[in-house]
Amino acid sequence: LLPYSFAHLAFYRSHSARVTYSQTIRSLARIPEVAGLSPDGHSDRTAELAVAVATDLGLNPDEVRMVEYAARLHDIGRITLNELNIIKVGFTDDDIARWGAEIISEAPYLTEVAALVRQQHDPYRRPGERKDPDLPIPSKIIKAASAYDHATSELGFSALEALEVLHRGAAYDYDPDVVEGIRHIVMTR
Repeated sequence: LLPYSFAHLAFYRSHSARVTYSQTIRSLARIPEVAGLSPDGHSDRTAELAVAVATDLGLNPDEVRMVEYAARLHDIGRITLNELNIIKVGFTDDDIARWGAEIISEAPYLTEVAALVRQQHDPYRRPGERKDPDLPIPSKIIKAASAYDHATSELGFSALEALEVLHRGAAYDYDPDVVEGIRHIVMTR
């Protein structure tokens, strides 16, 4: 009976810590949205689509959780921007992703998430080059899910128009398997 009690307590603490992590990540993800640096609900929509695609592509539960966390936090680097430095210097999405990864990496349990955020804007492959074998599938998923949400929520594209944007970028900007995963999820909703 005593070993069962210890196992139950350990499970409860683990579950409680996971819930706390998730709540903290959701709170942090709202910062760029509340500050007007990212569209309201973008992190939730991106995370929802990214998790569905990751699951559809067969990622294991731990990888899916990392995809969710990274998708929620993918725009956190935007909080480093202000009007003065936007006007003075043209920062790239890569700069913002790098700053976001630096912020996230301050939490030791999010090191893997920080790496995914850092790589989220890397292209699947550049013209005339081979695909990057070191680019993790979760980063590819986040990039495409964010682009899909941007097209549908900010640009006002229909689901089919947004899929067309992704298809045009497949094999260069986006992993074709991820684009197909998004198409599958969107068309079955």
